[in-house]
Amino acid sequence: MISVVLAVYNSEQFIGEAIQSILNQTLADFELIIINDGSTDRSEDVILSFKDPRIRYFKQENKGVAGAKNAGLKQAKGEYITIHDSDDISLPNRFERMLKGLESSDIGFVHSDMLLMTEKGKPFGYWQSNNIFPEDIYPFFLSIGTPFNNPTIIFKREAINGILHDEQVKVGSDTDLVLQIAREWKSHHIPEPLYLYRRHQTNVTNNKDPEVLTRHVRKNLRDEDLKWIPEADWDSGEGNALFTAKLIAGVALSRRGMLDDAIYMFRDAIPMINSQSDRDFYEGMKALVEKDYHRSVKMFCKAEEKDHILENYLGEAYLALKKYDEAFSHFIKALSIHPNYNEPVQNIRAIGIIKGQNTIDRRVNRYK
Repeated sequence: MISVVLAVYNSEQFIGEAIQSILNQTLADFELIIINDGSTDRSEDVILSFKDPRIRYFKQENKGVAGAKNAGLKQAKGEYITIHDSDDISLPNRFERMLKGLESSDIGFVHSDMLLMTEKGKPFGYWQSNNIFPEDIYPFFLSIGTPFNNPTIIFKREAINGILHDEQVKVGSDTDLVLQIAREWKSHHIPEPLYLYRRHQTNVTNNKDPEVLTRHVRKNLRDEDLKWIPEADWDSGEGNALFTAKLIAGVALSRRGMLDDAIYMFRDAIPMINSQSDRDFYEGMKALVEKDYHRSVKMFCKAEEKDHILENYLGEAYLALKKYDEAFSHFIKALSIHPNYNEPVQNIRAIGIIKGQNTIDRRVNRYK
């Protein structure tokens, strides 16, 4: 059975369509747990108009979106668990298709692509995700955010294992929860828009406070968290892994606009400089943050010891300068040193997309 958690707050305009899309699923073995988080509009009237026995309805004082989702998670009885937004729509075969991706014992959750809709239900965009290995989750999280379309995820109960949303995190609590699970479990991606995500004024955050917007990132910046940066070679005992990880994290944070946190990482790394090569690497990474790519190239090239990490970031400096051939050469060098290093692989992918992306499925070309 699938437990579907639906947190509702003042969603009278869309909640009926969301509920109906769940009740219309071709896979009928589910419970729909609806948490009314203190709505003051007609949401309750709409909810109570549905008489399906699979619906379990709960009403509480307003606790915020994270608190409402947690209330639903605590009620879940199913082998599988998903959190459905109150203004979105699931295609009729979503549950059936998604559960096929959970048949392997080592897969903890499944996710899919999703179509973006306007407030009036008109399509206006497509969000595609991909398969990603657990060891690559944290670096992606640092530099970009969640690698998944979070609302599409269906978890196995054993993967979610009592993990709840952090109710102190007002923005990004879903990403924080997913990060905890994704670092431990493999996932499966279904490249189909099985979930229709509605964008409208009330579900786009108006909070401009950087502290609120990035709290879910900051809580995952401890030294023990940085050990999820695999390229730092924590197990080899060679070099200064924490020094390297702090600089990698600093560059990543700067790229998502968290400059103060990036500066803190770099300052924290200064006492760990043990050699001239460390100093050159530090200055090269610092120049990346400052977007002084010519200086970054100069400092990286100056370093006598060039490991896979330096070769990758030297390639990134060239890539920022649009020197694609030089960048490609250094990404290949990084992989020759460390074949399982994912960053240069993704950078090679970026070069390919810049040069011209093609997909095997050409159906979209029929309608352009």
